Amino acid sequence: MSPEQVRGKELDARTDLFSFGVVLYEMVTGSLPFRGVSAGVVFESILNRAPVPAVRLNPDVPAELERIIDKCFEKNRNLRYQHGSEIRTDLQRLKRDTESAPVAGIAPTLVSGTGLPRTLDSLAVLPLVNAAGDPETEYLSDGISESIINLLSQLPNLRVVPRTSAFRFKGREADLRTVGRDLKVRTVLSGKMIQRGDRLVVQTELVDVANDAQLWGGQFNRKLEDIFELQEELARQISESLRLRLTPEDQKCLAKRPTQNREAYQLSLKAQYHLAKSTPDGLQRGMAYARQAIEADPLYAEAYAYLSSAYSGLGLLGFLVPVETFPRAKAAALKALEIDDSLAEAHSVLGIVRLYYEWDWSGAEVALRRALELNPNYAWGHAFLSEWLLMMGRHEEAITEAQRGIELDPLSATLVFKLGQEFCYRRDYDRAMEQLQKALELEPNFVWAHIFLAQAYAWKGRYEESLASCEKVASLFRRNAYSGALRGLILAMAGRTDEARTYLNYFKKLPKLDSEALIPLAETYSVLGEKDEAFAYLEEAHQERISMLVFLGVIPTFDNIRADPRFDDLLRRMGLPQ
Repeated sequence: MSPEQVRGKELDARTDLFSFGVVLYEMVTGSLPFRGVSAGVVFESILNRAPVPAVRLNPDVPAELERIIDKCFEKNRNLRYQHGSEIRTDLQRLKRDTESAPVAGIAPTLVSGTGLPRTLDSLAVLPLVNAAGDPETEYLSDGISESIINLLSQLPNLRVVPRTSAFRFKGREADLRTVGRDLKVRTVLSGKMIQRGDRLVVQTELVDVANDAQLWGGQFNRKLEDIFELQEELARQISESLRLRLTPEDQKCLAKRPTQNREAYQLSLKAQYHLAKSTPDGLQRGMAYARQAIEADPLYAEAYAYLSSAYSGLGLLGFLVPVETFPRAKAAALKALEIDDSLAEAHSVLGIVRLYYEWDWSGAEVALRRALELNPNYAWGHAFLSEWLLMMGRHEEAITEAQRGIELDPLSATLVFKLGQEFCYRRDYDRAMEQLQKALELEPNFVWAHIFLAQAYAWKGRYEESLASCEKVASLFRRNAYSGALRGLILAMAGRTDEARTYLNYFKKLPKLDSEALIPLAETYSVLGEKDEAFAYLEEAHQERISMLVFLGVIPTFDNIRADPRFDDLLRRMGLPQ
């Protein structure tokens, strides 16, 4: 019975098309779409409720057949099929496409008697809720979630949202449809964890957000020492529920354990947990736990990779001087790769060291591309390759790689920022400001986004807005030297020369200058046309191998000194394009 028939309205052929949909639904599910203990309940269901998605009752139902059934079920008959011939045409097309799929080269991973492949190829693993609320076990709930992400990311036919974007929903009561839309995925895994003594209880649910259908749900009660088995079982259940056909190699990847030492593994989860914070304290604590994991298992490749990430993070973010961090990051990365050459992240760190510290451009490219060969969906790998391309003057390719990173990790403020940074260096300031604002929407206190926004405003001549961004930088940056140098630069760009010189004179009187201020000070003297002073600071930055110097060839504020032979000489000594 159609909704209009329940309401006693005048009927036409479209009421029969609704009933035909009921027949199709029962054929593929073995169940009626609208059920109840009385006629009144059934009528209410017909008028106001959608039936359980057919795919939930029969996972083999082709997507196109489900769409046809759903169109038959439209409550508003004007949105329903209007003629039986339309349904016939769609069913004939479905039959043709199903029968021709193998000829067309389609390799479905699961085909039912009626049909088309139903593999679900995109997934977001939300961080498990720490149900006990104990901050001491937060590393476990986060660690299990991240481990599932890492395990499933190895499967070639499945796109798994990286940790950065998935963990944006930590602590939020998010509607799963919203999660699916924001992360551009078809399925979402959510759940909670509680530790009771030496036992872990994990409850999870896998949902097809497009159809609002639960694909699988499970509860695991394991000893803490059985964490490997727990994660492997979770990964297996998820892959089966997504109807992925796993090769023997895929199955081997899911069963691969990074270490047989369970103590070392728990220490590495703590390292991951703290490293993800990207703060000086977080990186230092992550480093300490990585070292402890290595002490527990000296052949634990991933622990060396975490150690290398900690050192490179401290160097890249300017928390420690390059000479104290990058050589140690390289040593740890090489040790990780000596044990296990398949670690994409370790290759990436090796590329970062060669890029930002050693200025080994060909070696950096080899390492960064190797990381992407091992893991094509490694968002950060695309971002760092993008920066290499930018330094080589290959702007279009750089933008493409940066955008690919964002596609893979859409809610990463850092990846969005990096694209904005590249637009700045490309002198496309309007698009740069758009990206930088997006980064700040994701992370309002992201200091580097404020820094580049200040410069983009200044390059556009919007000096008051630029100075307002400088104030924000000063409030966020603990290192007053950098924020002061930035303000001096903006004042020089605004033509407020006397005020800019006040800042420059201040820095000249300092007994020891923060090395991170060298580049903005050189920029300020360049804007003022004082070349000798600009080159003096650039030489000092060169001697200290300051990371930002790698962008020397593309920074717009060096235009006033670009024609000076000393500029080309500096580029030549760094091996950058002239």
